[in-house]
Amino acid sequence: MATIGQQFKAARESKGVSEAEAATATNILTKIIHSMEADDFSGIAAPTYAKGFIRLYAKYLELDPEPLVEEYSKKHGTGPRKLIDENSQLEQNTQDSRVFPARSRSARPKGKPPAWLAKLEIIKKLPLGPLKDIRMMAGAIAGLLVLAVIIGSISTCVRRTVPEKTEAPEISPAKMLIDDPLPDLYLTSPDKIESTR
Repeated sequence: MATIGQQFKAARESKGVSEAEAATATNILTKIIHSMEADDFSGIAAPTYAKGFIRLYAKYLELDPEPLVEEYSKKHGTGPRKLIDENSQLEQNTQDSRVFPARSRSARPKGKPPAWLAKLEIIKKLPLGPLKDIRMMAGAIAGLLVLAVIIGSISTCVRRTVPEKTEAPEISPAKMLIDDPLPDLYLTSPDKIESTR
């Protein structure tokens, strides 16, 4: 029976498309298509991705994806892969209890600094009195600044929303004449006009 890669390659060649054209049509990288056709699934990050690529590429090539996915699962397994081998130094260090002894967080009483912090002499020499005063002063200044910003914002909003009272403007005599209705004009003869005013 042909392998997954051999089936893919035969179907692609019978369809008459290149690896690059297949990659463009499926949005799968050309190097992944090439490695799948070579039966090399080691470059794909996880088995879930490999199964997805197999399904997508099989549908594009008009193949039934399920037997191919089953074959992949049988040959390559579905369990998670270890990123490091068991004999590596990192693996040995994480398993060795002498390197990282197990400690519970509740071993230290509350209110007491950790042992490594208590050993630092510089912590004991810090003058905490003036430092506390500076913090309080900075907090008070910050509070006053916030209060000033809030008051300024409120006063700006009030000024914008309350309309100013304006007095009625004085109307000029010319405007009064324009505002008056026009008199009724009558043409009594060809050269004489009379008005009702």
